[in-house]
Amino acid sequence: MHELGTDRIGFRLGRLRRDICVLNTSEADWQAVWGILLEWTPPASFSVSGKIESMPLGVEAALESETDSLLSFYVGPIQLACHFFSAVEIEFDFDPRQVSGETEIEQLDRFMRLLGDATGKQVILTQENDQEAIIARYSPDLETVVWPAFS
Repeated sequence: MHELGTDRIGFRLGRLRRDICVLNTSEADWQAVWGILLEWTPPASFSVSGKIESMPLGVEAALESETDSLLSFYVGPIQLACHFFSAVEIEFDFDPRQVSGETEIEQLDRFMRLLGDATGKQVILTQENDQEAIIARYSPDLETVVWPAFS
């Protein structure tokens, strides 16, 4: 358990969304994460230009710049969204008001570890669009999520 409380880690402060990011990614990294999300329970919702479609087996279609793709799924009660902004960054955003306690923090913690272990890369949780405002960080070599601003 983290013993951090949602106020201390900034989930109840402001209305800015939070981002979970894997940086410097390749198509292989995307495909590893995509494979996990294809099996996600409850199933993820995939849409193109606002129209719900079946998730393709490969992530390539979602990464094409001319499509307006959106992937939405839940980690516990927290709805995460991926807008496929860049092939070199895997990014999921969420509303911090959906994090109401220790259970949700643990669910985010597990999701960050899952991403890092699948890609072999560092995962960061930040303020929206601000990769310098790190709330938490996971590195596969450390095998734990570190909440640097609050440790």
